[in-house]
Amino acid sequence: MYKVLLVDDEYMVTEGLKRLIPFDKWDMEVVATASHADDALEYVQENPVDVIISDVNMPDKTGLEMIKEMKEMLPDAAYILLSGYQEFDYVKRAMNLSVVDYLVKPVDKVELGNLLEKIAGQLSERGKKSQTLSQDLDEAGFVSYLGGKENWWIGLSKEKQGSFTIPYYVLGQDWQIFISDQPLDGLVVTLFEAPYQEHFERWKLNAEKALFYGSVNLKQSESLFAYYEPIYRVIIQGDLNQIVEELNLLEKVVLENTPRVPITKQLFIQFVMDVFHLFEHLKADDLTDIVKTIHAIQSFDELVPYIKETLTRFFGQYRMNENVVSVLEVIGRDYQKELSLKDISKDLFINPVYLGQLIKRETNSTFAELLNKQRIKAAQQLLLSTSDSIEDICYAVGYSNVGYFYKVFRKLCGKSPKAYRKQVETTL
Repeated sequence: MYKVLLVDDEYMVTEGLKRLIPFDKWDMEVVATASHADDALEYVQENPVDVIISDVNMPDKTGLEMIKEMKEMLPDAAYILLSGYQEFDYVKRAMNLSVVDYLVKPVDKVELGNLLEKIAGQLSERGKKSQTLSQDLDEAGFVSYLGGKENWWIGLSKEKQGSFTIPYYVLGQDWQIFISDQPLDGLVVTLFEAPYQEHFERWKLNAEKALFYGSVNLKQSESLFAYYEPIYRVIIQGDLNQIVEELNLLEKVVLENTPRVPITKQLFIQFVMDVFHLFEHLKADDLTDIVKTIHAIQSFDELVPYIKETLTRFFGQYRMNENVVSVLEVIGRDYQKELSLKDISKDLFINPVYLGQLIKRETNSTFAELLNKQRIKAAQQLLLSTSDSIEDICYAVGYSNVGYFYKVFRKLCGKSPKAYRKQVETTL
């Protein structure tokens, strides 16, 4: 059924049209009436219609002004203007707006019927071509378009095809989502079944994954941050070769799980930031540019080589003091234990004050700060990947005082452990 909207500030006009005109004869249905132009505009924002029959002379906003705004939302709808004024100026402006016709009140029933028959034929012909839909359709909206047939297919293509198309901008590229009553050539072509809105959102996620990851098996696992904790332990040890190896491991884990694209990019951004924060070698602007580049990358095949190249170039300019590397290894391996710079310096046969100076020079952090960073990073991962109590997590990462743990966590993360866990739960 084609949907009709009647707009007139005179109640008897809209009611008269509903009663006198057999809209169902042309497969049409009056779905709503409005007495003001703004009410009509508000209605079609959420409820697209096929035919609008409107008075010209209304309070606050004329029918011509309304149609001009409405055509931006419903460019393919048919518009009919009604007026008691036989003035050429109205007719001329109506024609400029590509209005189907202009009828003078009182409306001739036969004349309007002939016009509606003509419109029905045009709509039927247009329906045979691809009709553009909005991504914001709710379940009722999808049903109104798709409910007439049982079998539908959805897919992705560069050109418009099928019965319906939806413009889709993703990963910096323009695509067309097509919905067809038969399978067509395209990407991620699958059966499209009710509930349509839920299916549509799930399909978009898979389509984005397919474009980003290429021809890998798409899996649903999103809980990848649990894998990151041991990777961070390697980073903080400062072994440059091992860091690159861990990047290879992260690549493998991501491809095995195919998480949402934003999650993947965040994982690799976190990796790069942790490396650069440890070595404190590049300017902030450099890191900002790198993060922007990662966000703009369109495929996984581009992402990993870019990060490898960036880190390799960075590591080629930098070599950390061997004693500091040893300290970082101890922190990364034994952060759960009671550690002191004094005890480590004895094992390295080096003065603790001098060792502390070396650590500060190489990492721009004190020994205590590095230890706290490692412990809090481990706590973040446990908060994210387990349901353990905050007290248990505090002890698990090496703190003996819960109050002090809260203080350090808030200082480094900007919020309490409880707030951090809640934030993660709501965003992922």
